[in-house]
Amino acid sequence: MNQAVVWLVGFVLLLVFLVMLSRTGKLTFSLRVFTALAAGAGFGLLLYFLAPETVNDEVRRWLSLVGYGYIDLLRMLIIPLVPTSIIAGLLKLSGTRELKQMGGRTMGFFLVTALLAGIIGLGVGTLFSVGTGAGVEALAPRDARGVTDVLSQFRNFIPSNPVGAAAEMQMIPLVVFSLFFGVAAVMVKGKQPDAVKPFEQFLESMLQIVLKLTTMVIKLTPYGVLGLTAYWLSSTGLSALTQLGVFVAAVVAACLIQLGLVYGGFLAAVVRISPFKFYRAASPALLLAFSSRSSLGSLSMTIHTMTERLKVHPRVASFIGPMGAVMNMDACGGIFPAMVAVFAANAFGIDLTMMQYVLIVGVSVIASIGSAAVPMGATAFTIITLTTVGLPVEAVGLVAGVDFIVDMFRTATNVAGDMTASVVIGNSLGEFDRRAFLEA
Repeated sequence: MNQAVVWLVGFVLLLVFLVMLSRTGKLTFSLRVFTALAAGAGFGLLLYFLAPETVNDEVRRWLSLVGYGYIDLLRMLIIPLVPTSIIAGLLKLSGTRELKQMGGRTMGFFLVTALLAGIIGLGVGTLFSVGTGAGVEALAPRDARGVTDVLSQFRNFIPSNPVGAAAEMQMIPLVVFSLFFGVAAVMVKGKQPDAVKPFEQFLESMLQIVLKLTTMVIKLTPYGVLGLTAYWLSSTGLSALTQLGVFVAAVVAACLIQLGLVYGGFLAAVVRISPFKFYRAASPALLLAFSSRSSLGSLSMTIHTMTERLKVHPRVASFIGPMGAVMNMDACGGIFPAMVAVFAANAFGIDLTMMQYVLIVGVSVIASIGSAAVPMGATAFTIITLTTVGLPVEAVGLVAGVDFIVDMFRTATNVAGDMTASVVIGNSLGEFDRRAFLEA
């Protein structure tokens, strides 16, 4: 029997195993997703170490069908979900006063956590001495001349053509358009509620249909996670960890600090709930974010987790979820560019000045609310950060080999920040059901 067929039979058996787990009802959804993650990692590593290259390539084609097929289904939900949920969420507000309260508090929270993320990235990178002793002599130079500056990048966020932005999956212009549209609808609602009521009812019906579709796709999560994890590790093995282990450890440590001290601090001090209970309830969305490496790809699960497991009111979740997915990139836009900047300085023997430190944090804050919420989305703003502070952009090439590993932790951190924001803002507005959360 062809070796590829044997490997594929083994993968199919793992899929059948996951189906059987779902039918027994003995394991929670979170445990089934984690089981799929572990099984996919084991299968991928075995394929990487034991299968010939030609067999590996053939099997990975089928793994990508399952894994990225699931991601495509999640992406299918994005265009109908994002504008519908944002506008419908805004229309649930009673008027412009409540709009200012929720919008102002949300953006304020995003900026504060982004600032802390940039500082943490610098501090941990310096503590771990990332980049020291890196072999830059063999590095192929990278041309940064095609990278636009910060002002040009933000010019692209203006939604001159919302339909074109949706067709090209440019989410930030679409979010900006949805916010403008929703704000205008709220202003009209405050003066002429009857004029907006039919549109409001249509949006609510549309949102219910999209959420039902979301639930259908979410049920496929364990199988998608199995395919994704097996696909990635069957290609890279563990070599990336050995090459840049210190850098990976530093990024992971910074993400854990952001999760524990920053988000955990807000939850414990402001909301006064246990961060451990919060993360246990948030685990389905975090595991999906970890495996999919896409805040937008896991947006459906994030909103579902906010409402069903974290007990946040749907209008808060519908407002903060989509906004956070494209404008709250603490790890991708805050921690990571700052960490790579330190890596570049150490690798090329450059002493950073105080002004460069300030610029790194400042640009990281901007990046955290402008990074594209897709896999590898942190790379563009990392290059912009390095260019802005005068550091070699070649450093991006040094860390490219382990990007998919650190991207898992970055994305999970980003999504955790969105869910933390929903609880903190919901609690401040009286839209967080503390009793239901504590009793769950």
